[in-house]
Order: sequence, then C-alpha cells, then structure tokens
Amino acid sequence: MKLLAEYIKNKLKRVHLGHIGIPGETPAVNMTRILLNPKNILIIPFNRMGTILLATRVFKAFREHYTSARITVAVYEPWSVLISKDPAIDTVIAFNDDIENPNSKAFHTIGKSLASQKFDLAFFLSYQFDPVMALMTRLSEAALRVSFKSDSEIQYFNVELIPAVEKRYEVDRYLEMLCTLGIKGEMRDYTLKISDSIRQKAKLRYLTGFPQNNRRIIGFDLTKEIAGEPLNKKSTEQIISTIINDFNATVIVFFEPQKKSMVVELKETFGKKIILVEDRPVSMAAGLMSFCRFVVTHNTDLFQLAVALKTPNIGILTPDEMIQWSPGESETLVHLDRSGSAWTTKSTLAEATRKLMSRH
Repeated sequence: MKLLAEYIKNKLKRVHLGHIGIPGETPAVNMTRILLNPKNILIIPFNRMGTILLATRVFKAFREHYTSARITVAVYEPWSVLISKDPAIDTVIAFNDDIENPNSKAFHTIGKSLASQKFDLAFFLSYQFDPVMALMTRLSEAALRVSFKSDSEIQYFNVELIPAVEKRYEVDRYLEMLCTLGIKGEMRDYTLKISDSIRQKAKLRYLTGFPQNNRRIIGFDLTKEIAGEPLNKKSTEQIISTIINDFNATVIVFFEPQKKSMVVELKETFGKKIILVEDRPVSMAAGLMSFCRFVVTHNTDLFQLAVALKTPNIGILTPDEMIQWSPGESETLVHLDRSGSAWTTKSTLAEATRKLMSRH
C-alpha cells in the first residue's frame, strides 16, 4: 500500500512538472572548473525589496572574486531601481507581475530569455526558500545552480549547501554560502542616496502646504512583513495614536497595496493627522522618508529601506528578527523588543524615541 501511494505521488509530481514545463535532469558538469572561472554569472535574490537590499551587500564580493565575469541580477521591476547603478554588477534583468504565476506562458518566456544568455553559474541568493524564484533559477538552465538546502523534492539546483543551524544575520548567510565555494569577500555597507529632484517631487505631491501648526512628520510602517506576524488594526491604531498625541506629529503611513482596506479605515479614524503613501514607486517612498524625523518600522521592506537610507528608525522586532534581519543598533537604528504578544506600549515607544534622538 505504501509503495502504491509513493507511485501515485511521483506520478502526480511528474504530471505537474510537465504542466509547468520544468526542464529535465541537469547534465553532469565540472563544478570546480566552473567555480574557478565562470564567464557569465546570474544572481537571483529573494523576491522582496528588503531582501534585494540585503543581497546588495555581497555583490562586491562577487565582483572582486570574479573580476572578468559578466554579472547579471534578475529582480522584480519595481525594485530594479535599487540596483540599476550598482558598480559591482553589469546588467539588471527586470521582470514584471508575470513572476507571480509560474504556470503562465509569460513566466516561461522570462525563463527562456534567461536560458538564452547561457549562464554558467547561477545563485539563488536567499536563506528563505521560494519555489517560484527557485523555478526561475532552474529555467535559466545555468550549468551550475547554487542554493541553500531546502526540503523541496524538485531538483531546482545541482549544488545545495546545508546552512549552519544557529541564528545568523541574513547577509552573513550569503557570505557563508560564498565562502563554502571558495569565494572570499566582506559585507559592504549599503547606503542609498536620494536626489533633490526626487525629494522635491515627493514634497509637491504629498506635503504641499506642510508644516501645519508646526507639527513634525514621523513615518509609520504598514508594509508587508518579510516573515512573522502582521500588525493588526488595534495595534496599528495604538501606535499611530501614540505618535500623533505624544509627539505632536503628522504620521506618514507607508502601506502595501494589499492593506488598502485597513488604511481607508485609518483615514476615517485619524483624518488629516495621517498621510497615506503606497510603498511604490520606491523612489517616492524614499523621498518622503527623508522628510521624517524618524520612522517606526517592523520586519518589512521599509525597515531595510530605512537602514539603507540611514533614516532614523525604531525597529519593533522580536529577538530572533533582530538577529536575522537587522545589521545591529547604530546611531540611526534603535531596536524595540517585541517579545510578548503586544506590539508595543506608549512608554516603551517613548523610551525608544528618546534613545534614538540622543544618538542622532
């Protein structure tokens, strides 16, 4: 009976793979030869703005180790602006919303386009497994495809590295992957700069007539979580109310499109005391963040964007999130420990603010 169940499972798996058009088995390759002298390298980060920002911290390691190789990074188009001028890479391939549907013809067209470029080495650069991006890496048909070990039964990669068990900063994971393959490198800083034209455009669109009654501007993060629990409406209202009343502030609420219904309700509650700003285009969000006295974030893309912009930032994080997703406290970053079920209290937020302002 067990053998029959296993046969049916494998049969269904083959049918599914045939439906999505995954290539067959990878031919045997000389791993050492490719790693010693790759001519054409593809990097595919986890498909989130924040994780792309984290990935940029090791791009220089690739460039310094493979000085003559062509290095291409494939990312979702809205985030491509983050790396378009990175001196460590040669080409950015931007894909659109078709990436959300791996069964679509358009998705496989992207894969064929990657395959046509004949990459000899590809990296799925993420500790978080994503079957969609893993499939994209497989469709690239790069001769050597590297990733961390996953529980997937589908062989997307022909080199899978077993990561250390202990908690690590995400970028340290990437460096460990490279070091295991003999690619030495260090973590670089990742600092984004905002042009005056972008700041002016953001100001004209959202802040015309501001300040009102000398109210300061403070940012609040309602964007999508990279991992972990989302903010509920009650906690969101509590934090925004504290910022408005205790700091005499107008709050810019940065939100993702999927949370539009919540922000509409917030607007009904707080009226002109909040300004609603969608998290894309990222240049507009970044421009507005530059006007914020500080931002209150959690484990999201906006947290990583604030770190990259060196925007004063109070990150509400669990102890594990502090290790995995934060580069550590700094002059512009203060951690607010969210160990319990509640997100924060008025007193802890005020204390974190005083701590941040004393540093900045």
